[in-house]
Amino acid sequence: MTLTLQGPGGGETLHSALVAAATGATSGFAAFAFATSSGIDTALAEPAVRQLLGTGHFHLIVGLDAITDTAAVSAIKTAKAAIPNATVSMFYNPKGGVLYHPKTMFFRNPAGGRCLTGSGNLTLGGLRNNWEAFWKADVSDASAAELEAQWTQWIVDHADNLLPPDDPRVTAQAALNAVTKAKIQKAVKETDAEGLAALEEELAEAAYLNPFLIAEVPKNRPGQADFGIDTYQGFFGVTIGKPREVTFYQVRPDGSLAPPEHRKAVAVKSSNYRFEVEALGGLQHPAEGHFILIFERMGKSEYRYLLLKPGEVGHASVQKFLNDNYFVSGNSKRRIVVTQNDIQAAWADNPLLLH
Repeated sequence: MTLTLQGPGGGETLHSALVAAATGATSGFAAFAFATSSGIDTALAEPAVRQLLGTGHFHLIVGLDAITDTAAVSAIKTAKAAIPNATVSMFYNPKGGVLYHPKTMFFRNPAGGRCLTGSGNLTLGGLRNNWEAFWKADVSDASAAELEAQWTQWIVDHADNLLPPDDPRVTAQAALNAVTKAKIQKAVKETDAEGLAALEEELAEAAYLNPFLIAEVPKNRPGQADFGIDTYQGFFGVTIGKPREVTFYQVRPDGSLAPPEHRKAVAVKSSNYRFEVEALGGLQHPAEGHFILIFERMGKSEYRYLLLKPGEVGHASVQKFLNDNYFVSGNSKRRIVVTQNDIQAAWADNPLLLH
């Protein structure tokens, strides 16, 4: 048994431990008090996790007491549609004054199993960014069987509380949580930092407003995008001369995420500041116009993105938004940091907005 103290400075995270435990696992279960859409999408972008959930022998339970809002439930429904064999239940708590508050996972493997239990929820902060703590324990085949029996009995004992994601009670509670989240966002704007110090990490994460970057892509090496030093430092958090790794997730048309792309910052002598981008791999720069990349910053080092090509859905709308609002001289390319409202105005059907 080992204890991991997760921190934002690097090292092992609950996310990396989860992926390692899921790799080669044949079944299991997990229970989380809260979830966010970014946490769900981040976990499910991992091929090992998707493969395990696709076996039909894994049960995920997510609580609804707080934080788990309509966006999170939507992400769960999207995942369930893509992985129909997965078993997902929402824990509906009818009792006032008490919380459903577990954060634990078990993964069955040929040697027995592995348990992960700690403070992190199924949120981006809990998985990767926050200071958290979790225990990792490998158990024998006999102990694994005992844990599975205990879980099965708990499911039987609480069957009335376990609802499918499309149950009307889930919808109503998730909507109420979304209203609470909006109030917290308003409070963050109106209250000084000391007044909010007692809020749990999930509240802070829920209140975080993710910035977006719209970047016209100049002609460059295939697979690379040049962002300029201001964007490189300001949006992607690169300090020139220091190593920096970020994780990109390409967004599919249905809002789901492709597997993660772990990228290191690249600065070259020509003062171009670049990242490798999977969606640009093998593409030649268009003869007329240019590609457009839209990034959403999800956490300290995590970004979702879309690639728009001339002539494809969304490209003309976003290009018009840039042309109407941001002047540029000559052949310079725009890299504009905007809000979610701006993205909505530029292209209402943007898949980045599905969650």
